Amino acid sequence: MAFKAISIFLVMKKHFLIVLFAAFSACHKPQTTNLAGPWEPDYDITRSEGAIKEFERKDAEHMPAPGGIVFTGSSSFTKWPNAVNDLAPLPIINRGFGGSTLPEVIHYADRTITKYKPKTVVIYCENDMFGKKPKSPEQVRDAYVALVKKIREKQPDVQLYGVSLKPSPSRWAKREDVIRANKLIQDFIKKDKNHHYIDVWPVMLKNGRPDGAIFVSDSLHMNEEGYKRWTKVFRPILEKSV
Repeated sequence: MAFKAISIFLVMKKHFLIVLFAAFSACHKPQTTNLAGPWEPDYDITRSEGAIKEFERKDAEHMPAPGGIVFTGSSSFTKWPNAVNDLAPLPIINRGFGGSTLPEVIHYADRTITKYKPKTVVIYCENDMFGKKPKSPEQVRDAYVALVKKIREKQPDVQLYGVSLKPSPSRWAKREDVIRANKLIQDFIKKDKNHHYIDVWPVMLKNGRPDGAIFVSDSLHMNEEGYKRWTKVFRPILEKSV
């Protein structure tokens, strides 16, 4: 009887551990289910085709080596032409284009991200909530998740870095939406061991507001000082990825 009781106990313990492990794994797996209803762009997602063809022209002249660090997203990357030099010798491939949105980055992912077979991808895209058609923080998060899924289809083990939507003076009135979108994206990122969050807010604020000294006259895009601060944030993080 004692032997039988011990056997039953061991079997029950084994099943308990299996269930516990499954529950733990589920808690630490990225949740890709949409949080909001679908959102369709009210603009042509191919409007930056010219910029993409220019990338392809440059690639035809000199194709970047595989295993690099691709920057993808909107104008804060587009207007950082010195990223390669600022972050040297890190192998930066800057493929930010226009004032792009996540639907546009998704559309061009094969031509601007995965074609380079990067080891690391850094995502920055902040324009989704600032168009004519309303878009909620939940819908922005869902679009971010869709981009990650698109990238992972081709490169399941690529290292990903999501950069927080920055605090811009011209968009400060909608900061609560920006903060909410950042939080939702960060929550998604937390559950993926190959995905990390880069928070640029601490180096861009002064007395609790965006530091006007690091922006150009449009109060949206950064000047050289702004990119110096980004460089100080990005470099130590990305050095760990190479």
